Amino acid sequence: MSRRAYGLIVSSMLVLSLLNGCAPSSSSLTATELTAGMRPTEVGSLSVGEGAQTYDFALDLLRLSTDGESVLVSPLSALGALAMAENGADGETLAQMERATGMGADELIGLLRAYGVPAEDDPISIANSVWLRDSNGLAVEDDFLAACGDRLGAQVFSAPFDDSTVADVNAWVSERTHEMIPQMLDQISGDAQVLLVNALAFEGGWEEPFDSELTSPDTFICEDGSEQDVTMMHSTEGGYLEGELATGFVKPYEGYDYAFVGLLPDEGVSVDELLASLDGSALEELLTPVAGAGAEIGLPQFTASHEAELGDALRALGVTDAFDPTLADFSRMGGTDDGSLFVSSVLQKTFVDVNERGTRAAATTVVTVGETAAGPGDPIEYHEVVLDRPFVYLIMDLRTDTPVFAGTVMGVE
Repeated sequence: MSRRAYGLIVSSMLVLSLLNGCAPSSSSLTATELTAGMRPTEVGSLSVGEGAQTYDFALDLLRLSTDGESVLVSPLSALGALAMAENGADGETLAQMERATGMGADELIGLLRAYGVPAEDDPISIANSVWLRDSNGLAVEDDFLAACGDRLGAQVFSAPFDDSTVADVNAWVSERTHEMIPQMLDQISGDAQVLLVNALAFEGGWEEPFDSELTSPDTFICEDGSEQDVTMMHSTEGGYLEGELATGFVKPYEGYDYAFVGLLPDEGVSVDELLASLDGSALEELLTPVAGAGAEIGLPQFTASHEAELGDALRALGVTDAFDPTLADFSRMGGTDDGSLFVSSVLQKTFVDVNERGTRAAATTVVTVGETAAGPGDPIEYHEVVLDRPFVYLIMDLRTDTPVFAGTVMGVE
């Protein structure tokens, strides 16, 4: 089926609330939910460490998004967005997406689905939905909608795509990011026909919270030599990291296999130089704790929000046909009376707050689709790692070796 369509894909992963057996409440929305009774098929399984192939993609996305300022991207959100798009892509367009992510479409969807049914107090919360314009001018492939629903757990809504739909989408995103991203859209184009919306939130308390008595004022020295006043938190951690150009630490979150990773470039090494030196294998090696070593760490309290256009980064990773009106093949998603569909932009918004108690973080990704043609008892040697100058950080799912968030701190406000 094909009709006039201009879609927005806002995505990051599968709907865990649906996997938990109950659809998120939509009673406050004016849109009509078409899939209230739908449930996705059973989730898959995942071996520990199987997601390590995402290291290259995470590094590329972060490296290509840096601009001299603090940056925060969510590789997991971007992977979810591509998974949604891959449900509708075919031919070389699909092949380029698979090469960029480092895995086939089925493998990627398996990675996302394999997170399984979460516990109620799991720190990560992820949701996905499809919004269709309520008009006679739109047709979307049934197989595409079924794939989004069955394989990625998407809710489907019918909406007028007016100001009320802008409010509905923003309310949906705000609720599912725990109000960390209160607004994703300013407006919906008059040509917009499809919105695929996904939101990701992370709220994890430290396994060992920072002792407030050890928190003190400190100075953060930027790469240009300027100084900023910061509040530095201190603790002793068992995971010490060391590579050719950086040292770091791993600080676990409570109750689950998630952790904050801080990577401090060596003196005289810039953040850009550190990132340029790493590929997926090198990062995997760097993230392996040094046996018999711990870290006396300093981590500044910081809050950051970031908005990035990821289209250029994806093009640099080889996803070119999807952005080319003459080459894009999204025939499995649908079409228009006047031609086919192509990706015109990819927008991601992120938020993070790191404090003594833990970390709150959220991400939403928007793809715009337009029409065209150590062992116990061993002695431990502790190393000081104080993040008092620009550094790289990750929020990792240690079960799957998947970077949920990746960022740089060039200054602390």
